Amino acid sequence: MALFRRLLVVSYATLFVWKIERSEEKNAPAVRKFLVQLSGRLIEKNKEFTTPALLSGLWVFMKMMNVLKIYDVEALFAFKEQIGDMMGMEL
Repeated sequence: MALFRRLLVVSYATLFVWKIERSEEKNAPAVRKFLVQLSGRLIEKNKEFTTPALLSGLWVFMKMMNVLKIYDVEALFAFKEQIGDMMGMEL
């Protein structure tokens, strides 16, 4: 049952990325650019995006949304300061 759920989630994410890739809505290029930036992947100069970059960016975005459900922005900035102090540097 757990394997089936995972396959279902992966299938849904893949379908969602496929829709983003082929979308012709006016905000689609901005969404694709945003997801590629979140992915941290390097893209060839002649390409706007790649499927793996979109999928990776979508994953990061979904994780960010989950974090924002748990913590407010002030708490996140407090964590940033605490981590910076632990590392002995400014983040």
